[in-house]
Amino acid sequence: MTEPLRVELSYEGRSLCLALCGELTYGTAPMLDEHLAQVFDSTRPHLVLDVHGLQFCDSVGLSALIGAQRRADLAGGRMVLRVHGMLERVLHITGAGILFTVVRGDAVDRAVAGSTDRADELA
Repeated sequence: MTEPLRVELSYEGRSLCLALCGELTYGTAPMLDEHLAQVFDSTRPHLVLDVHGLQFCDSVGLSALIGAQRRADLAGGRMVLRVHGMLERVLHITGAGILFTVVRGDAVDRAVAGSTDRADELA
């Protein structure tokens, strides 16, 4: 059974942070899409998508993250993906890491300001 996805909203300076906890899967990705629609319909945000709390991410979940990046680009906003552990490995193995501005830990300010390239290499 899929663990429910929890999306926690907070602010980090000028950036809106959506922290994902649980599992991002076929069954839970629509919940992320709903949150992202609200964020991108109302503003051109500096968005931090924090996936530290994800325990599992399937291919549909990865597709939802890629869709979030596309939405940010189309809205004229900026999205930073804060990764750790499991998802960091998925991005490295699939090569999808090049699609995102990826940061580890709290190194978000510089990335949101635009000084970090999307081609950050995941080790």
